[in-house]
Amino acid sequence: MKIKEIIQKLEAFHPPLGNPHTCDVVKIGNADEECSGIILTCFASMEVIQKAVQEKANLIICHEPLFYSHEDTTDWLEGDPVYEEKKKLLEENGIVVYRDHDHIHGGHSGENIDGIFYGIMNELGWKEYVVGDTKKPLLYEIPQTTVPELADFLMKKLNISGIRVVGSHDTAVRRVLFCEHVQGTKKPFGDQTEVPDGGVMKRVRQEQVDVLIPFEIIDWTLSAYVRDSCAAGIPKTILEMGHFNVEELGMRYMLRYLPRVIGCEVPMKYVQSGDSFSYITK
Repeated sequence: MKIKEIIQKLEAFHPPLGNPHTCDVVKIGNADEECSGIILTCFASMEVIQKAVQEKANLIICHEPLFYSHEDTTDWLEGDPVYEEKKKLLEENGIVVYRDHDHIHGGHSGENIDGIFYGIMNELGWKEYVVGDTKKPLLYEIPQTTVPELADFLMKKLNISGIRVVGSHDTAVRRVLFCEHVQGTKKPFGDQTEVPDGGVMKRVRQEQVDVLIPFEIIDWTLSAYVRDSCAAGIPKTILEMGHFNVEELGMRYMLRYLPRVIGCEVPMKYVQSGDSFSYITK
């Protein structure tokens, strides 16, 4: 099967996007080639590309940008040694990189299901704990546990070496919220009053959230709020693992359904793009 046919089948599996402007395109390579194998990953790093070469796979399906910007514009990278080396590695080995970002967030199984968060839910084994929206599961009520126990569980599931903690290590954990991007610019109340990340803080209060799992955090908004909450006698905790580390689970889950979607025997593997962080501790 040609690479472009696999991409067409994958896009048909997702509902059509309302916005025709999408970053989900072939980023590099010739999609008219026959597919020799597929690598699924969150970020097509140099290490992931090298793994594709070893596996003789010529299609990488990734979730995040290939060349360090949302639209993967490259004019500003011309002559940059990192960009040139990565491009050379891909071109010399005839590898096609396709980004599945807008489609997978926009739909799954022909329904309006966020495939990344649906995948996270399934990879964690938390389907029975979802509170509220099951099509984009963000809030869970899990059996009561401790912060260290939850952190250990997440590190094993995500295959990472550490988690950054903000707030209390002693919070009694029941409600866990994946609060996505925390970027300090939200205006959540429908007027012109800017309340940075106020929407997340409001939900923490309304939903009685114990632990927050963000993609990115801002020290002067949500982190400061959680620290003050602890000082006020209302223990809260942020477990911060990084954007790519968390969404990796959604791409790992794709391995469960992609063979059925494409409907033919093509070798495929999930390759973790790697723990984004290492730690130097005192």
